[in-house]
Amino acid sequence: MAKLARQFVYAFLFVAVLAVARADYREFGALSVSSELDAKVKRAAEASLKKFPRLTANNLALSVIDLSAPEKPVRADYHGDSSFYPASLVKLFFMVAAFHQDQFTPETKRALGEMIRLSDNDAAAFLVDVLTNTTSGPELQGKALEDFLERRRSLNLYFASLGYDVSVFLKPWSFGPFGRDAQIVGENLINRNRASANSVASLLLWIVRHRAMSAEASDAMLALLERPLQPTRPDENQVQGFFGEALPPGARLWSNEGDTSEVRNDAAYV
Repeated sequence: MAKLARQFVYAFLFVAVLAVARADYREFGALSVSSELDAKVKRAAEASLKKFPRLTANNLALSVIDLSAPEKPVRADYHGDSSFYPASLVKLFFMVAAFHQDQFTPETKRALGEMIRLSDNDAAAFLVDVLTNTTSGPELQGKALEDFLERRRSLNLYFASLGYDVSVFLKPWSFGPFGRDAQIVGENLINRNRASANSVASLLLWIVRHRAMSAEASDAMLALLERPLQPTRPDENQVQGFFGEALPPGARLWSNEGDTSEVRNDAAYV
């Protein structure tokens, strides 16, 4: 965690026992806020800000859900509703949308695995094209550009129907975007991907509770998200420098991280 001098935002989910619920964002919002958990989250935030002086409070967000008492789940957050650039955490939303559409081929399955396990941007870009029936390419004008943007925005409409205030229709790029993808980012990055710690925690909660489309789909997503605490391949490491690094031997981890030169994010189920 030595590079925390940059901007960082965290979305963290701790779940000890599974429970059954609808668990879209409105279900998340109805969870009780625990004063005890709230105090712990705030202490963790304050400790982080003290340890990393260049990290400012408005660049830090945490969201924690505790289901250790499954009949009465509780949550707490620190700046949990603040919007941030999710980087590769947007791939969680692409994954859920892929299972919602349920039009898998061998190639889309391969892309899904590469996107989540390796955080591969090319695989994510391919899935965005499939999910929205669009393709990247040269700049567009007039109605053609409007139609392209409307199709991409179908991802936002799906999550809005579940109560999420997010924007998740732009492809993650290593270098770019270009052409029509650059056009739809908009002036002053108005359409840039955005999410909140609470929205990411809610989405992961939905998966963990086996309510993301179906129990079978949820199990498939969890299988993609599971991480060994000692990764055997460097390109599959989403543990060191993230929440998984602090876990004791024998713990199990399901997670997805997203980091760039400006953000460092992690969403985890432990």
